[in-house]
Amino acid sequence: MNKPQITIVVTQRERFSYTRESLESIYEHTEIPFKLIYVDGNSPGHIRRYLKSESIDKGFSLIQSDRYLFPNQARNVGLAEVDTEYLVFIDNDVIVSSGWLKSLLLCAEQTNATVLSPLICIGKPLHENLHNGGGCIHIREKTTKENSIRTFSNKDEHGGSKYEGKLSQIRDQIQRDSWDYVEFHCMMVRKKIFNLTGPLDEGLMSTLEHIDFCMMVTKFGGTIFSSHLCSRLTG
Repeated sequence: MNKPQITIVVTQRERFSYTRESLESIYEHTEIPFKLIYVDGNSPGHIRRYLKSESIDKGFSLIQSDRYLFPNQARNVGLAEVDTEYLVFIDNDVIVSSGWLKSLLLCAEQTNATVLSPLICIGKPLHENLHNGGGCIHIREKTTKENSIRTFSNKDEHGGSKYEGKLSQIRDQIQRDSWDYVEFHCMMVRKKIFNLTGPLDEGLMSTLEHIDFCMMVTKFGGTIFSSHLCSRLTG
């Protein structure tokens, strides 16, 4: 078997109820070699036992904490153990479909992207309702006689005129694109960028950490893509 180029780092966000479905989908629908690190931040007892059993059966690395970890804390715990060229941060409620990781790797190699993500869907039916397809950041400065005001805004490319409707209805409109940011629900990263950015900011406890990280990547000359050739996910 070829040596894995990618380590999947699974972390928890706001729920534990899809732990089994998410993990099973990764092993069912990932066709290329990978390592997996699961960071378990004080999940309920039956889930802790399930993860322990699965880690022995499937041979992945399980790091368990006796307290809940905020998302960036958990990601940094996993990041410290990664020794492959790429890593994928993925939430523990994401359900992947066939070819997802192979498509991400293909996009990374063809575009030389630093950070990339597939289309992210949400809810049921699975892989149908678009949640995020990349986003744009706008920073504007307005100078008055009294002071200078700097404003920040961001827009997810979902809904609206570009991605209006169900995914099945707009598939022919979707192209692989470069963006200002993608989301941590499922994000592939070239590990070497962390030599420049440092670890993720653990002061950001629950929201907008994806924008902070992607702005850091851009600051250091990295590029960000949404791979619309990749299978859809839900979370």
